[in-house]
Amino acid sequence: MTNDQQTHIFDTSIYKTPEYKPFRQQEWPRSDEEWARIEEYKQKVDPITLDVVEGGLEAAVEEGEAAVELAGRSTIIREQHDYRASICTVDCNNVTSVSWGASADAVRAHFPLEDIHEGDVFLYNDAYDSHGTITHLPDYCICIPIFHSGRLIAFSMIFGHTEDVGGRSVGSWPTTSTSIFEEGIQIPPVRLYSKGKVQQDIYKIVLRNTRFPDTMQGDLDAFIGACRLIERQVKQLCDRLGADIVEAAMYKLMDRCEEAVRNVILPMFPNGEYTGEDFLDNDGINMEDPVKLMVTIRKDPTKIILDWTGTNPQTEGPLNSPNDGRFLSKWVGSFLSQFAPGTVINEGVTRVFRCELPPGTVLTSEYPAPVINRMQCWFRSFGAYGAALAQAFGGNVNADNNCVQVYGVYGYDNDGKPWLYREVFGGGSGARPYADGTDAVDMVNDAKNLPTEFIEQRYPVVIERVALNPDSGGCGKYRGGMGYVKDIHILTDGYYVTYVDRTAFSCFGVNGGGPGLPGGTWINPGTPDEKLVQFCQEGIPVKAGDVIRVTTPGGGGWGDPLERDVEAVRMDVLRQLVSVESAKENYGVIVHKRTKGLSTEYEVDLEATDLMREKIRQARNPLKLINRGEYAEEKRKAGKITYNDVFLPQTGTEAHAPSGEEQLS
Repeated sequence: MTNDQQTHIFDTSIYKTPEYKPFRQQEWPRSDEEWARIEEYKQKVDPITLDVVEGGLEAAVEEGEAAVELAGRSTIIREQHDYRASICTVDCNNVTSVSWGASADAVRAHFPLEDIHEGDVFLYNDAYDSHGTITHLPDYCICIPIFHSGRLIAFSMIFGHTEDVGGRSVGSWPTTSTSIFEEGIQIPPVRLYSKGKVQQDIYKIVLRNTRFPDTMQGDLDAFIGACRLIERQVKQLCDRLGADIVEAAMYKLMDRCEEAVRNVILPMFPNGEYTGEDFLDNDGINMEDPVKLMVTIRKDPTKIILDWTGTNPQTEGPLNSPNDGRFLSKWVGSFLSQFAPGTVINEGVTRVFRCELPPGTVLTSEYPAPVINRMQCWFRSFGAYGAALAQAFGGNVNADNNCVQVYGVYGYDNDGKPWLYREVFGGGSGARPYADGTDAVDMVNDAKNLPTEFIEQRYPVVIERVALNPDSGGCGKYRGGMGYVKDIHILTDGYYVTYVDRTAFSCFGVNGGGPGLPGGTWINPGTPDEKLVQFCQEGIPVKAGDVIRVTTPGGGGWGDPLERDVEAVRMDVLRQLVSVESAKENYGVIVHKRTKGLSTEYEVDLEATDLMREKIRQARNPLKLINRGEYAEEKRKAGKITYNDVFLPQTGTEAHAPSGEEQLS
C-alpha cells in the first residue's frame, strides 16, 4: 500500500505484546541525581564544543581500529578488517558510529557497577548472552571501562572475527551444524584483566580452545591495546574539556542523531505501509527449501517502524541470528546516513527508526540454535528492506547486491598441524537510479582482498587469476556491478569450504532492471572432472593440482535495458565486462568485432540495433518493479516460496500494483 497523503499515526501498542520480542533485553537506567547533572551540563555544551567531542570520539575509534590493523596477527583481522570499535555510555547506549558490537550490555548484565574497576578488561563471545552485541562465536569482544574524575563515564569496545574458536571444523564455521555446541567454545562475559592484572587462567582456557593459539593471542592482545588507546584518547578529551562536559556531550550527540533522523530523513519517506521480501538459498541442511525474510515498513509523520512479521521461523541449519529489535534497528538504520551526509548514526536512530521482531524467527533465534552463518540473514535483511523501499519510492532505489562471500581451503602440514587460507571476498553492488553499480566491492568497511604475493608465501596455493566475472552484472539502463572470478591452484591435498549466499537466487533488479548472475565455485573447470559447488558447504576434498574457481554474484540492474546508452554497451563489450551475445540479447545492441592488423575494434551497427530493440520491446513481457530471476520463478512454481509481482507500464517506468491475471502468488 502506498499513500503519500496518509497522516494516520500507527499504534505501537501491538509491539508490547508477547507476539513480539522485547525491543531491548535490558535497560540500565541512571539515577535522578545523575540525570540532573547530565541535563545541567548538556545546556553548557555549545555547537562547537559538541563538534569537538564528536570529532574526538570518532577519531579515537578510528585510531583504535588502525591499531588493530597494525598489531593483529590473523589474516581476517589484519588484512580483511573484520573488526569494529565503538564507545558507549555508562547506560550502554552507543554514541559513536554504529558498529555490530556497539554496547557494553553484556558486561553490565554480569558485573554490577561497584564491581567494575579501572584497569579491568572484559572478554566474551557468547552469542546468546551478549544482548545482541555478538552473534556468532568467532567474534570475540573486548570491553574496557573508562574512568575519569573518580567515576565511570563510558566503555570502549572492540570485537573481531578471530581465526578459530574450536568446534568441529577448522576455522569454526560448520555449515551443517544443528546446535551452537558444534560451533566452538562459548565464553560468557569474564574479567580477563582485574585492575590491570591479567587473569592467566582465563587466557589459558581461551587459547586451549583454538587450533591457532598464536594468532588468537596476537589478535586479542591487539584488541586490548586498541581499547586502551581509545580509553586514553577519551581521557585526554576529558582532561581538556572536563568529564562532565564530555559525558553530557555524548547524550547530546545521541539527541542530535535523533533530530537529524526525525527532521531531515523522516520527511523524505512517504507515509504509508510497504511490504518487501527476500529469500536466502537455504539453511545449509535443507537444500531445497529457501528461507524467507519479510518486512513491512510502517511510516507516519513521527516514526518509521520495520515489522518483520512473516519472516521464516528459526531453521535447523546455522542460518539463525539471535538479534533483538535494537540491534537490527542500528544495523539497517546505519544506511540512513546517505539521506543526511555528515550525520553520525548512533543510538539516537532507535528513537525514530525501530525494528520490531517476532520471537523464534531466523532473526530472533533461541538457544541453542546454530548461528554460525547468521551474516547471510543480515545481508538479506537489506534485500527485504530494499524491496519495500522500491515500492515506497516508485523504484527510485538501488538494486540488490550480496557483497560478502567467504571461501577457504584448509589442510594439515607434515607435522599434523592445521593451516587455513580463508578470504572474505566481495561482489558487484546494485545499479543506482543514476549510475552503474560498483564492480567487485566488499561490504565490510575498509576491507581488502588478500594480496596474491602474501597468499602464495603463506599457503600451499598459487593464484592463477583474479578478474571481474563477465556478464555477472544485471542488465539495465544502469548495469549492476560485476562480481569477482578467482582461480586458485592447490599444491597439496586439503579441503574446500564456502560460506555464501546468492549461488541460486539472483541479486534482484529494480524498476525494469535484470537480475545479476549468481555466484558459485567450480573445481577443475573446463575439464572432465569439473564439479560445481553450490550453496554453503564444508570439508570438500581437493587434491594437489586441482584448480578452484570462485565466482561471486553480480549486482542487480536498474531501469529498462533497452534505454541503456549504446556507447556504454559498446564500452562494456570492449572492456570484456559484457559479451557480444549479452549485448544483443539483453540490450538489443548489435556489436561487431573487427580485427585490423594487431588491433581489435568493436563497432555498433546502429540500424540493426534500432530494429533489434524494437523487436525485443514488442515481444517481451511487462517489466517488473522487482526482477528476482529464473531460480525464484522456478521455486515459486514448485510451491517453495510465494511473492507478488509489481509490473511497470509498457511505456513508462512508474510502477503499478498488478491486478487480476497479472498478479502471481
